[in-house]
Amino acid sequence: MASTDNYPSLLWITLPPVLLVSAYYVRKWYLARRLKLYGIGKGAPGFQTGVRRVRVTPEIAARIRRGEEVTPEEIEAASRAADEEEERQKLSPSSKPAPSPVGLPRGVIEERDDRHLINRKENEIDNEWLPESITKPAKRKKGRR
Repeated sequence: MASTDNYPSLLWITLPPVLLVSAYYVRKWYLARRLKLYGIGKGAPGFQTGVRRVRVTPEIAARIRRGEEVTPEEIEAASRAADEEEERQKLSPSSKPAPSPVGLPRGVIEERDDRHLINRKENEIDNEWLPESITKPAKRKKGRR
């Protein structure tokens, strides 16, 4: 007759599957939490999400191209000054005469090619930092028959 000492302990039978199942659920929870907190691309080095676009004056743009350090306060002040100048020009009566409508003579139809506007994809501009596997998922391949 076989004794109970020859059989493996009940702990050796139950612990490995319990550890594997719990590790699966902990990893699943961790990945979902990380995605919810940080999202895709948030915190990636050299990339910022949700950044508001600000109009930059030509002087500031030239300084940035030269490689000078430009503080956000300087950019904000220059943008505000440009906006105020634009408002002043709109409100003040213009001393220049109104421009005459220059165009084609009456009855002449000009044909435009707008295909480049239709074919342009705005999503590519927004998602240029994402890998192609996310933005353009691969088509399903046919399996062997």
